[in-house]
Amino acid sequence: MSEKTVELELLNPRGEIEPLTTLAPAPRVTDLAGKKVGLYWNNKPGMDNFYTVFEELLKKKFPTTTTTLLMGAFEIRDEDADAWVPEIDTFVYGVGD
Repeated sequence: MSEKTVELELLNPRGEIEPLTTLAPAPRVTDLAGKKVGLYWNNKPGMDNFYTVFEELLKKKFPTTTTTLLMGAFEIRDEDADAWVPEIDTFVYGVGD
């Protein structure tokens, strides 16, 4: 009987993952006076009530601020965000339950 040599190759299961390009956060609005604020609602129950009270408090503190209700799915699509850019200065994203 002849002996056979067995060779094993050891592989690293982690693999190589290329890091994603990171982006800096958008500059924050420093003052809401005179700004147009979008209120994003994904139709979850209760968020409409929250935004009603939120708008009242916002108007008390910043009387010249205007609000616009923005509606859509849970995840904001790029085409929606692009359409809102000329209409608002900043936005609030909230969910209800």
